[in-house]
Amino acid sequence: MALIMGIRSHKLLFAIFTLLLLLKPALGFISKVGDDNVWCIERERQALLEFKESLIDNTNMLSSWGSEDAKKNCCSWEGVHCNNQTGHVLELHLDFYGLRGKISPSLIELHHLTYLGLSGNDFNNSQIPKFIGSLSNLKRLDLNGANLSGPIPFQLGNLSHLQYLDLSWNNLKLVQNLEWLSHLVSIEHLDLSNLNLSVANDWLKVVSGLPNLSELWLYNCSLPLATTSPLLHINSSKSLTYLDLSNNPCINSSIFSWLLNSSTNLAYVDLSSNQLQGSIPNVFSDMNSLERLYLHDNQFEGGIPKSLGDICTLHLLYLSSNNLNGQVLEFFHNLQGCTKDSLESLHLGGNQIKGPMPKFAKFPSLRELDLSNNKFYGSVAEKIETLYKLEFLDLRSNMLEGVISEALLSNFPNLYYLQLSSNSFTSNFSFDWIPPFQLNDLYLRSCKLGPHFPNWIKTQKNLIFLDLSNTRISDTIPTWFWNMPFELHYLNLSQNEIKGRLPNIYNIFSNLAILDFSSNRFEGPLPAVSSNLTSLNLSKNKFSGLNSFMCSITGGMMHLDLSSNNLSEEIPDCFMHWQELEILNLAHNKLFGEIPRSIGSLMRLIALDLSNNSLSGELPGSLQNSTMLRFMNLRENKLSGRIPAWIGETMSSLIILSLRSNKFHGSIGLQICLLIHIKYLDLSQNNISGTIPHCLNNFTAMAHKISDVMTDKYSTWNGPEYSFYTDYGKYSDNSLNIIVGWKGNVYEYGKNFGEMRSIDLANNKLTGNIPEGISSLIELKALNLSGNMLTGIIPKNIGKLEQLESLDLSRNRFSGSLPASMVGLHYLGYLDLSYNKLSGRIPTGTQIQSFNPSKFMGNAGLCGPPLIEKCPEDVTSNVGGSKNHQEDQDGGSKNHQGDQDEFWKCLYVGTGFGFAAGDLLPLILRPIHSLKISCWGASFKEDFRIPMLVGVQV
Repeated sequence: MALIMGIRSHKLLFAIFTLLLLLKPALGFISKVGDDNVWCIERERQALLEFKESLIDNTNMLSSWGSEDAKKNCCSWEGVHCNNQTGHVLELHLDFYGLRGKISPSLIELHHLTYLGLSGNDFNNSQIPKFIGSLSNLKRLDLNGANLSGPIPFQLGNLSHLQYLDLSWNNLKLVQNLEWLSHLVSIEHLDLSNLNLSVANDWLKVVSGLPNLSELWLYNCSLPLATTSPLLHINSSKSLTYLDLSNNPCINSSIFSWLLNSSTNLAYVDLSSNQLQGSIPNVFSDMNSLERLYLHDNQFEGGIPKSLGDICTLHLLYLSSNNLNGQVLEFFHNLQGCTKDSLESLHLGGNQIKGPMPKFAKFPSLRELDLSNNKFYGSVAEKIETLYKLEFLDLRSNMLEGVISEALLSNFPNLYYLQLSSNSFTSNFSFDWIPPFQLNDLYLRSCKLGPHFPNWIKTQKNLIFLDLSNTRISDTIPTWFWNMPFELHYLNLSQNEIKGRLPNIYNIFSNLAILDFSSNRFEGPLPAVSSNLTSLNLSKNKFSGLNSFMCSITGGMMHLDLSSNNLSEEIPDCFMHWQELEILNLAHNKLFGEIPRSIGSLMRLIALDLSNNSLSGELPGSLQNSTMLRFMNLRENKLSGRIPAWIGETMSSLIILSLRSNKFHGSIGLQICLLIHIKYLDLSQNNISGTIPHCLNNFTAMAHKISDVMTDKYSTWNGPEYSFYTDYGKYSDNSLNIIVGWKGNVYEYGKNFGEMRSIDLANNKLTGNIPEGISSLIELKALNLSGNMLTGIIPKNIGKLEQLESLDLSRNRFSGSLPASMVGLHYLGYLDLSYNKLSGRIPTGTQIQSFNPSKFMGNAGLCGPPLIEKCPEDVTSNVGGSKNHQEDQDGGSKNHQGDQDEFWKCLYVGTGFGFAAGDLLPLILRPIHSLKISCWGASFKEDFRIPMLVGVQV
């Protein structure tokens, strides 16, 4: 019987197995088994292969995906996770695989998919597929930074089981509303950072209605100002633990009323880089789980509320870059509740906190302390010496003083970041001191370290950033420094008196991106440097050998400053190797010859300074390829030819253009008026002829207040100040300067260029009138047209230039009267109208009468204050007798006396020019009735003749 049952059992098993084979195509199984428990579904395998076909896999991350026999089990493929029992594909983990292409609709076959991670790949600006909304079992969808564009498909609202959604950092279309999001009732983690939600006015209402939301990330979304209501408070999610609304300029303090009612479980709150104003509110007092609070880069005022000092869980507090002020004692007293025991990071940099450096002994857990850019003063050592856990210390840009000793720093064995720059510290380290820490960042700018190079730095093997600028080092760089195993990224030894020659550092610091050795006493040939260098500043030294330097380097350098050296040669024609260059400064050398044609290879060039050399010839036509130029300074050379029309036609982004003191000739073409962004135009001291273009009113930046800030992925240009970005942060360079003719003198402007707007066409051969349109440049600060042959009248509407501070029209041939509107030039601090043919009364105004009379000399017909010469209508004529003899005698005698006093002043000055008082005495004794006297170039005339006194000032 048992035998019969056994046979039947085997037959049954055989039948079942046969049935499975017959049903295999219908069920989707494949014959290959991944392991003892997982079967790969053929339909899903084919869907994955089709998905792979739509991708470019240059890194071979999907090499395990294939149709070969050894690769038929899709459950063993890279990034694929299957159900251990059914073999269905549940998860695709393909984040940051370097994939390119499109997301194939074949994935719709993965009906059981719960996890789809495609972040960090490149889908070539394709759209988010609508079919993803049909993957009804999805719990996690991560498309972060996947180069997707187009709208967010509303079908995503069908994913009712979705718990995690990240669409951040894509190029998605402006989001009109978030109504689709309200259907994701299971959502716990939502990240839409860097998407444009500027018109999604329902954002606050929608997120408030998501009952399970615990993490909300809306960084840099241009969120609109949302009005809160009691309804939002009732529906607000009580499960929020992480909240990031940072970098949304429309977010203001009204958000606090929503935050007050949203959740008491918040552990992480980031409201930085918004428009939060007033005092820091007390809304955080009930957040018993709060660990990290970021409120930096806002406009908060006042002090720290006492409620922040009572959050016993608070580990990190960022309040930097606000307008916080108040007295130090009260400021830190409010933090001395239970927060003082838990606080590990305190960042207060960039405020206006004033007072003596406080003691931090009551904050034993502090690991990070940032007090930079405030107004703290006094000594430091005894105030921080007990912070034994300190890892990060930033005290830069205060008024602190005293000795920084090895005894103090030895208390911080975990220190990796030390920033003490721009104070009045003095160092006291023994030659053989070995610190207990290993620094990554060391900034000691303007501390007193010298005269010797600090020897203890050779113990720091992990340095990435090193700044010893302006530290009074007058030594040579020791040999051991060049042999250190540094991974230096930033090295600044500028503004010292370090001498000697530099070795070729091509292979010494191969990771170095920024090198600044400017303002020292280095000499010899320019060193060979690494091709990884982003910024090199060797200005204000005694280097030579430009040719071998420039023609031996290739790479991605963006900033090169070799100004003020001993470069005495032609500029080598090697710019084709420097195509990433944005800043080129070779000013103040002895360079000669023509500007090489290869300079046209610098198509990313933003600033070019070749001033104060002996360059000659015409501007190369290839330069017009540099269409991004904002700053071009070629002053003080021997350049010749006509001013090229292409400057206006192809360089419309120019803000600063100086061709001063060259040999340019010909007329100024109308194309110059295409420079709508120009703020500073200097064509003075050339041989330019013709008329002033009538279209100067097209200089938009001189007629309106517009920003000239230019920002891209790699750099920011703001006037002559240039900032560039690297993997380690943002760095600013202020080495670009422009010489401005200002109020009769010349000044050097750099980062303080600010709102300067100036036109200088002085000392040329210009003829014709001043264009009427110049009066529309109402933001103009300085106008210099002196030393030309200009004629006609001064424009009647010149008074519209209300911002004008300096006006020089001297040494021309202007005629007519001064416009009455000039009295409206309230900011005028310098005026020179001398040596023209102007006439009439000088308009009466506070500013004009305050100028030295010499600024009006050489105009025979001008009269009135500040000139001594009176206008004819101001002089009472007594010809023909007086109706009242006594009045004539009294009043007349006073007038005569005044005229005689006026005359004597001129007479005494005149003796210096050969006039004899005895020769004129008989003339003085004659009755004088209506004597008109001028010491400013006019004749003495009335009833007698007196020699003319010209150009004499009393």
